[in-house]
Formats: sequence, C-alpha cells, structure tokens
Amino acid sequence: MRQHHQLVKVTNFVLYLALVLPGGTLVGQRGLGSGTVRAEAASESHSSGKGTAEFLPSSGNSVIGGGGGTAGHGKGYYRGPPHCKPHTFSSVQWRNGSIAPSHKRSGLFPSATCELYEFIGQGVERIQIVFSEFRLPSKLEPNECGETDILMVFFNIDGRDEVVETLCGDTLPKPILSNGPRLLLEFRSTFNNTENKGFTADFIFLTNFGVTTGHQPSPSVCDFYYFKNASNQGWIQSPNFPGAYPRNIRCNYYFYGDPLDYVLIRFTYFDIEGITPCDEDSASDYVEFSNFNTRDRKYPFYCGTRRDLIARSDGRFFRVTMVSNDRLDGTGFRALYAFESTLNMIGPGSGVIGSGGIYGVGVVGAAGVPFIPGHYQAATSSTTERNVAASVAKVTSGKRGAGMLAVSCARGAFHSDASLLLTGTVLLMLLLLLPSLLAANPPPSSAPSPIQVA
Repeated sequence: MRQHHQLVKVTNFVLYLALVLPGGTLVGQRGLGSGTVRAEAASESHSSGKGTAEFLPSSGNSVIGGGGGTAGHGKGYYRGPPHCKPHTFSSVQWRNGSIAPSHKRSGLFPSATCELYEFIGQGVERIQIVFSEFRLPSKLEPNECGETDILMVFFNIDGRDEVVETLCGDTLPKPILSNGPRLLLEFRSTFNNTENKGFTADFIFLTNFGVTTGHQPSPSVCDFYYFKNASNQGWIQSPNFPGAYPRNIRCNYYFYGDPLDYVLIRFTYFDIEGITPCDEDSASDYVEFSNFNTRDRKYPFYCGTRRDLIARSDGRFFRVTMVSNDRLDGTGFRALYAFESTLNMIGPGSGVIGSGGIYGVGVVGAAGVPFIPGHYQAATSSTTERNVAASVAKVTSGKRGAGMLAVSCARGAFHSDASLLLTGTVLLMLLLLLPSLLAANPPPSSAPSPIQVA
C-alpha cells in the first residue's frame, strides 16, 4: 500500500512539472521537425544598427530565474511566450547553418505564430547573422513596425536578455554580431498575410569579430597584423562591417613594411559615431592613427562621417585603432591599405595624414593619385627631391650606398628634417672623400724589405 502511495506521489509530481514548465523553456531542442531550420558542422566561412526598443516583461513573456550553471539556463534568460516554438543551436554541435520560419515554404504564416532561435557559443565566441532574404512589410513608416510581423534581436546585457533591435519591412537588414556568446532571435507573426514571405539567414559562430583579413594572434583580442611579406596591399574593415560594430570594443590594426616603406591607408567608407573632438569627454567612438604602439599626439581622433579620408605613416610601422563605447552605434569603416616605397613617394601634401596633418581629398585622378588643391606643390617637391638624389647618385656613380644617402639628404632638405639632413650629409661626404684619402696616403706595405748584399 505504501508503495502505491509513493507511485501516486511521483506521478503527481511529474504532472505538476509538465503543467508548470511552458513549452518555450525547453533547451536543447533542435527544432528540425519542419525541415526549415538547417545547421551543419563546418569551418567559419562568413564575416543593423541597434535600435532603442526595450523589453518589458508582461503576462505573455517569461523570464526564467535561478542560478545559471550550464549554457542555456541562467538568471534573466528570455524564453518567449509559452506557445513560442524554440530552436536551440550550440557551437558544440554546429559551426554554421541557415534558419527560416517553419511556415516559409507554404508562403502563408498563420496568425499568432512565434518561433525563438537561441544561439549559444563557448568562451569568447560571438554569433554573426547574415540575411539572404527578408520580407516582412509594414503598413506604417519604413522604420516603424507597429502591430505587424516582426523579428526581434536580443542581446544579453548584464545577465539579462534585452531587445536591441526590432526588424520589419522589405529591406535586407545588415549583418548582426552579438556582444557575447549568446544571441536570441524571436519571430512573431500577427496576421495572415500572403505578402509576408518571412526571412532566411545564415548564422556562424566566430572569434574574429567579423574581420576577415589580417593575422589575429589571439581569438579573444581584436588585434590584426598586416605584413608586407604577406601582401603588398589589401582591405581592412571594422568588426561586422557593413553592419553595426560592437559596443565597448577596441580593435587594433598593425602594419609592418620594409625598412624603406611607408603605409598608405585610403578609406572608402567611414561612419564612426561621435562628435568633435571625438574623445571620451564627448562620449564618442573614434579612430586613432599612430606611428607608435603608444599615443601619437600629432594625430587627432577621428569620428563622424567622412569621405575619402587618407592616412600615411612616417615610416615602416603604422597603427590604426578603433574604439567604441556603450552608447550609440555606427556602421564602421572600410579602407584599402598599401605598402609604398619612399623612393616612389608623392611627398607630404594635401589629402594625406602625415606630419602636416589632414586635409580634404577630392576625386581620384586617372593615375590613381588624388587630385587636390596644393597637390602640384607636393608633387613638385617630391620630383625635385628625386632629381637631387639622381644628380648626386650620378656624381657618385659606382660608389656603394651613395644613392640611398642621396635620397636621405634630399628627404631631409625638403621635409625640414635637420637631423636626417645632417646625418645623411656627413655620411655622404665620408663616402666621397674616403677613396681620395686612401689614394693620397696609402697604407704601409706589409711585405718584407729585400736584403741588400754587399
């Protein structure tokens, strides 16, 4: 009899759990029953601004409390309405894949449809979402969703899942990059509408912050290195470009050329949130340039929207750094870098960030050189510089190293670099006079004198 009562208690307890726990709280369900969610183990193959929407708990939403020990369970983790169908993807099982609503194939979403996509990474991994199709048209303004079909994006902020963006319309959203190893997408369909085709997106777990070029020594640090022996030129971009870059991030781009090289950075797109003077006092994100690993005070910080921004190093090393805070967002930058030789340099002038500061740049000429006010003078100076070097090299023809010393002297003269001019001149004079001195005063012969015989 006692055993019968114990069996009844156990059965009641199981029924109680089934009633209390909503269907949306199940973690680990792959959600592959409809065949519209695809995921596969593969290597990383892929590289919208955040909104101001806030998530307010209501009777239709549930937030699970309690201490979180394993991925997928934790305090403040959002689980959606009870009828919301969950799909959970862990980087332990999948590296990338594709997602789409369950009813996308039929072309008609039933009203009150809800699907929750949960992505769980490991350690320093982040999740990037790249949309290939998006059609959830709204009857309101282009940036207003209202009571229509929507896709909400949740980031985990201070241990709580919060809405950072609500997507609708028929414009393809820009890529999304999570702020950590957890990301939620919730799709809600409110009305039966044949115009709403839903969405299709690819997801990937990555550690390169969505930067697809350069060498990254540590997956936990946003540092990327570019060496001339690997490539003479290439592209750099902000994390998750062309989507919004993450908040509270610092990314460094280091360039290493040969001894006689300089680095030229030409920005084709620049949108860094902030206002002048683009520093912490103005609560701005910014981009910094430096010829050193430390702060280079001759360069100001840069933010806002700029066109045709060009930066040039003073020598073989250059650093570009992007810093963001926890306020607003921009879509970052994209730039072409190139290692150039000082023998072919165009000289300091307008449109180039160098010892003379930064100036505006106009259109690009047919030869690939910016056509800008004052550029003729810069080109003339560099031409004269090369002519001086060529003349001295001709006089010193056949003398080893004279050509490079001539270039150094010319650069020192036209760049007002007294130390470079003095050093190059002294060495050049020694190189020219040394053969004459040796001819006038030959060293004593080490051969023994002949023996005189009486």
